[in-house]
Amino acid sequence: MIKVTIWNENLHEQQQEEVRAVYPEGIHGCIADFLSKDPQLWIQTATFAESEHGLTEAVLSETDVLIYWGHMAHEAFSDEVAQRVQKHVLQGMGLIALHSAHLAKIMRLLMGTSMTLRWKHGDRERLFATAPSHPIAKGLPPQFDIPTEEMYGEYFDIPKPDDVVFTGWFAGGEVFRSGCTFQRGLGRIFYFQPGHEEYPIYHMPEIQQILVNAVHWCAEVNRQQRPLSCTAVKATLEEEYQNPLRISVFYDHVTQAAAQSAGGDCVEEILRRCSDAGIRGIDIEYSQLVGDFDHICEALRYHYMEVASIYQMLNFRDHEFMGRAKEVIDLAHRMGVKRVLIVPGFLERDEAKVLHSVSGDYHAVERFMEQNLCIQSMRTALTELVQYARPLGVEVTLEDFDDVEAPYSRMNELLWFMRNVPGLRCTFDMGNFAFGYENVMDAYELLKNYIVHVHCKDRGSEGNGLQSVPTGSGYIPIAQLVRKLNAAGYRGYLSIEHFGDLDQMASIEQSAHFLKSLLEHRQTIPQ
Repeated sequence: MIKVTIWNENLHEQQQEEVRAVYPEGIHGCIADFLSKDPQLWIQTATFAESEHGLTEAVLSETDVLIYWGHMAHEAFSDEVAQRVQKHVLQGMGLIALHSAHLAKIMRLLMGTSMTLRWKHGDRERLFATAPSHPIAKGLPPQFDIPTEEMYGEYFDIPKPDDVVFTGWFAGGEVFRSGCTFQRGLGRIFYFQPGHEEYPIYHMPEIQQILVNAVHWCAEVNRQQRPLSCTAVKATLEEEYQNPLRISVFYDHVTQAAAQSAGGDCVEEILRRCSDAGIRGIDIEYSQLVGDFDHICEALRYHYMEVASIYQMLNFRDHEFMGRAKEVIDLAHRMGVKRVLIVPGFLERDEAKVLHSVSGDYHAVERFMEQNLCIQSMRTALTELVQYARPLGVEVTLEDFDDVEAPYSRMNELLWFMRNVPGLRCTFDMGNFAFGYENVMDAYELLKNYIVHVHCKDRGSEGNGLQSVPTGSGYIPIAQLVRKLNAAGYRGYLSIEHFGDLDQMASIEQSAHFLKSLLEHRQTIPQ
């Protein structure tokens, strides 16, 4: 659904009977009437007399395309509101400026020229489609006549348009660039000359078709609310990509940070701050990624980020398990993502309790795994997935998942899967071995040959000592582990993870600062 706001001074209609006779519901009412016949459009109107001219921050934030008609009150229009509209256009809102809106403060701000022209009342205009293949000209004849219109003539002091979709010829011999497109920042702009208030221009089917087309064209660029500001580069992209270790963050933390923001920050703004902090990847759940695929991918490209790993919780007992897991792998292949994390399911609690009771002895773990039908089914499923993923260039990984029913939450349990599923690799979660009261340094030494992805989860000392805290602020020996990974030739991501944090943005930035300090001074990381 495209959200359209139609703005009109609505002064001529109030003050001049001849204009009110042509547009009894106002020019905005006429335009709203024919646009509302398009089921893809959601319409609202605003006028000059309303508070903040009806163009509040809330209104503009919910507007995909603004249609603007103005004439009498250009100079009385608020500078603050004009600058607000300019900001939203630069951030991706479409703008359709009609007739004498060429002299509006908004257009002069966006175009940077005087926007002056020649004019005369009462002339016949023939409108030619001079860019007939442009989407705004779709369904229009090569030319059509407007019986009576206000003549606008050259020279029209505008910057060079991207396209001159329509050119007007007037019976008095004047010509005019009557339909011009521009791009300013992320926003598309269409200026359209016909529409003098004394003549029934907006009742013409051809004019209505042009405006419907223009709304759709202006809305094609998805509005992302990206801040167009100067950004200090603390480390060049080349320097970052030469570093064998890079930082990622869970996308869930990004969305949580946006939800927690007192200032109403959007996901785009949180991603910008993550990128500024040196974060170059995200770990994202498959279902979340496919649910907003185009938007997420475009936002990541814009902020020099990529998907570091796709994960998904599944249940090997589910008859749809294999199909869903292969969908995850297929998507990773299409996107060029090298690793997926599959959480394949769980044991019954009593079974898991028995397994965990012997988890300190690898041979005892091995005997249990070989005799347990559920584990064997899980092994068979993971083996098939690894074989499916290998020719696609995708590695299937399993992590030390912190759940009492997970038969891979302890180091020996995870090692058994690594040894018994050829090609299976490890996503090493630094903080999850604490869940089973195991030493993470011992776990690293046991699993280091299988590690291809790392979660830098830290734990605090509150309660039972399992509270997730910003990376580097807890008792997990993150620095020593990063040093060992680097010395062993690890070439992958260090993923920030602290689910449940009450101030995700502050914790993300703190975690990123800590990890960046380690990567920038790798030779001085303590043993």
